[in-house]
Amino acid sequence: MHARISTVMLAAGALALAVGTATLAVGASTLPAVASASTSAGTWTVTPGGQYRAQVRDNFWGILDVGTNQELHCTVNASAWSMRLRFKKGTGLNGPIGWVRSLSFPKPCFPGGMGPVTLSAAGNPWGINALSYNSAGQVTSGRLTHVHLALSGPHCSAVLDGSSATANDGTAPFEYNNGPANTLQTAYSPGSGNLRAYQVSGCRQMLRSGDIVRVFFGYDLNRALTVTSP
Repeated sequence: MHARISTVMLAAGALALAVGTATLAVGASTLPAVASASTSAGTWTVTPGGQYRAQVRDNFWGILDVGTNQELHCTVNASAWSMRLRFKKGTGLNGPIGWVRSLSFPKPCFPGGMGPVTLSAAGNPWGINALSYNSAGQVTSGRLTHVHLALSGPHCSAVLDGSSATANDGTAPFEYNNGPANTLQTAYSPGSGNLRAYQVSGCRQMLRSGDIVRVFFGYDLNRALTVTSP
């Protein structure tokens, strides 16, 4: 997964971002098809569903400012189970198939001259809305919504949201892979998601207020979850 975004990271000029101990609550969702082989799906089958934990994949969290083409890069401790999710179960499911209930960073990472910076979120739990399914790759594509992220530190502060700094209506694309890792990830996909930076102060001018931003993270679930659609 990390290899998928290496080209973007090189272009973005990755820089370390300090992320302090933080807890993230996240909301409802919807997303465009990503893979060309995907077929639009109206109903979903999820098994077994229920409560899940997940740990960050490849020790990495990233925020890319499209306007500056700069990336805030955080190396996250992957030893702790830092995401909690709940999925529906059954067949013929619509709407969000699940929710990201909380997300935390158990250890900070420290950037050059910018931190520590705490990353946190507000709003209801993030919803996980599935929109398309690629049966060949067993990949579900969708969108997270109600996303609101806040960066806070002595030399870098900002809000990431959708239509305003307080709207709690940010969106980000995701993919879920039924494979052995059972990985839920976002991507720096062009033209997807509506996150923008607001109220930026400092951050070494890597973020600018009003700029479109994209986030990347990946999490491996602690047990099997299968999501399919006709």
